[in-house]
Amino acid sequence: MFFFSESDLPGIGKKINCGTHSNEKAVIILHHDGKRELYIMNKDNEPMAGISLLDEEARRFGAFLSGSVFKPKALENLETAMEGIRIDWFKLESDSPVIGKRLGGLGIRKKTQLSIIAILKGETFIPNPSSDYIFQEGDTCVVIGKPEKFNDFLSIIRKDSHGT
Repeated sequence: MFFFSESDLPGIGKKINCGTHSNEKAVIILHHDGKRELYIMNKDNEPMAGISLLDEEARRFGAFLSGSVFKPKALENLETAMEGIRIDWFKLESDSPVIGKRLGGLGIRKKTQLSIIAILKGETFIPNPSSDYIFQEGDTCVVIGKPEKFNDFLSIIRKDSHGT
């Protein structure tokens, strides 16, 4: 049987203890600055191995683990339904031209054929933000659509409008 438990690490972030169906254990440390640490624990709850990941690395790593990049055969029907669709996260930097603007006034869906399905604001999760939502520095936009359209989205949210 698998389990997950969370605890706060004051001044650092969160600690997540994970146990698997085969009684293997892992610990994930989520730092406030986006850094992640993953430790594989031995039977005495001591780290046997560990890696440190930056925010973007952790998200990509998680995408592989979740099957959004490669789906096992058992998920073939879901893969067919989602073929050509990707979900990605984009954090708004301090110089983003959308900061202080309403989501509805930007025409993102019309210009990019993408949808913002959620906003992550620190530890707050805002699903399906309304058109009245006003972007703030540090917001992370969870976006869904065709991968080739993500550069169009970047050109809207980044100061250097080249999508890089």
